[in-house]
Amino acid sequence: MKHKILYSYAGIATHLLVTDPKFLILMDTGDGIIRDLLEEEITFPVSTPVHIFFTHGHYDHCGGLFSFLGFLRMIGQEFPVNIYYPEGATEIEGLIDLFNSVYQDTMIFEFNITKLKPGSKLEIDGGVTIKTYQMKHCGSTLSHGLLPEIPALGYAILKNGKKMIAYTGDTGMNENLQDLVKDACHAYIEATNPNTKQSVFHLSSKEASELGKLAKKFTKIHTIKKIRQK
Repeated sequence: MKHKILYSYAGIATHLLVTDPKFLILMDTGDGIIRDLLEEEITFPVSTPVHIFFTHGHYDHCGGLFSFLGFLRMIGQEFPVNIYYPEGATEIEGLIDLFNSVYQDTMIFEFNITKLKPGSKLEIDGGVTIKTYQMKHCGSTLSHGLLPEIPALGYAILKNGKKMIAYTGDTGMNENLQDLVKDACHAYIEATNPNTKQSVFHLSSKEASELGKLAKKFTKIHTIKKIRQK
């Protein structure tokens, strides 16, 4: 099982690629997902089932979904595409509904949708299990500040019972993070908050580093990229 963060900057895009001879997994599909996948040694159409997991519905994590599904349809994808997302993530539901309404009569691949709750376990081919963890994440904008909490999940990918990958998605510190990251071969931990002060909806770099000590190896993701503003 190979894995790689293709791109990850807060407010722009994040996506994690996991490949195995029996399947392809994407954790989130932010803007530019097709471009970033084409940079990898992947043959299209994908000759295995495709599993797409979403941590939450913010645009920088799901904004590339419509174009990616359209790309798979255009190139003649035949193996199933399976989409999983937190129950109540209306942004993702809206993108799926739009794609279905436009292309339902000309779909060429099987299209499956699963809404997930915290504590769910899914079996994927090849002895792989996906386990979900409740995360704590809120919305925000630069002009309006903190917004209400939204549905958000973290994911652990286990193979033959061994926790290969932990992926936090976006989250503030909460009681589930240690369980998610502990003993992972590789943990991908968001570190958006540049301050040392604890945030209610994003981890700081210091918090991410402390959590990372629970895993065998970790990478901090979803950091801040400067955006030119007026």
